[in-house]
Amino acid sequence: MKKGIMICAGIVGILTACEQTEIREITEDRYVPQPVDTVSVMDNYYLDGYTVRTAADLGENRTLQAVNLCLDEGELYVANAAESCVDVFDAEALTYKRSIANGDRTLARDVYVEGDHLFVAAGNNREVQVFDKRTGTYLTRLGTGSWPASNVSWAGCVAATKRFAFVRDSKEQNVRVFDREAIELMAANNNAVFARLSTPGNFIGSGTEPQGDSYDMEVIGDSLYAFIPRSGIVYAWKISEIEAQKDNTPTSVTTPTGVKIRSVAKGKDDSSLFVAMEKNGKMQLAEITLSDFQSRRFDRPLREFTADSRVVLPSQPIITYLYERLILTGSDKLERWEIRNNPSYVIRPGGK
Repeated sequence: MKKGIMICAGIVGILTACEQTEIREITEDRYVPQPVDTVSVMDNYYLDGYTVRTAADLGENRTLQAVNLCLDEGELYVANAAESCVDVFDAEALTYKRSIANGDRTLARDVYVEGDHLFVAAGNNREVQVFDKRTGTYLTRLGTGSWPASNVSWAGCVAATKRFAFVRDSKEQNVRVFDREAIELMAANNNAVFARLSTPGNFIGSGTEPQGDSYDMEVIGDSLYAFIPRSGIVYAWKISEIEAQKDNTPTSVTTPTGVKIRSVAKGKDDSSLFVAMEKNGKMQLAEITLSDFQSRRFDRPLREFTADSRVVLPSQPIITYLYERLILTGSDKLERWEIRNNPSYVIRPGGK
């Protein structure tokens, strides 16, 4: 009897000891960093939204031979060699607005707007005509309009700054510089030349520069550039040195390997340009930085567009750029391509 009681007492003691041990399941909110996928955006720019304007858009049974153009304050000025005038279009809508001419003398080969004035290189009439750009009123001319008295022979290319007007023509192997501060707008002729910038061996009318071609000369940054598209030669002169050294202005001459520039247009800001050029035997439109252009680096474009089975580019395009649109001369038409982007997204797991 006593022995049984002792066993029970032991069991009770064990149970008592078990009651003192408490097992709890404890949960806590903890933040554990999770791998986050990163997204890389790859831009895929292309040309689309093709628009064309022909002689039919000018009306009145007129013809169109668009050999050059210039963009200024929302208006597009087009040198129309076939009609001996400059046709003005709304640059954004590309609709015809009006024409500018000095009778039948405006044998337009190039056009340039600077300030209040429109300059028209009048080809075989041996002059650059000056107009009020807003009213279209003819003001005066650079040269006399006759040979050999004129300091302009065959006017094929023109550009300007606030101070100077520049003319490339035939016969003489240079660019004639006229001082706009000395131009008399009421005079019949302004024939005094401020300076002559050398283009040794090259002149419009030579074998490498046929008079029927279109040519571009542009003021970019602090320099004037003239392009010889068939050979690839690029001439450059600093504007400040022209003012100081006149006929003795140093000429920078470069021949980019594999690149022949047809024309240049200002990009969306002062840091970039669009270039129409023949590269490795193919016509292409490329956006490059101003610094790369100045150093003649054409191998790392920001964007580039090459002719293919869908996009046909003219053989001698003079271009301009406006709001992600490129406008080109196409001889008997004006063409416009919109720059579009179809980006692709690349997911990289784990934030790597």
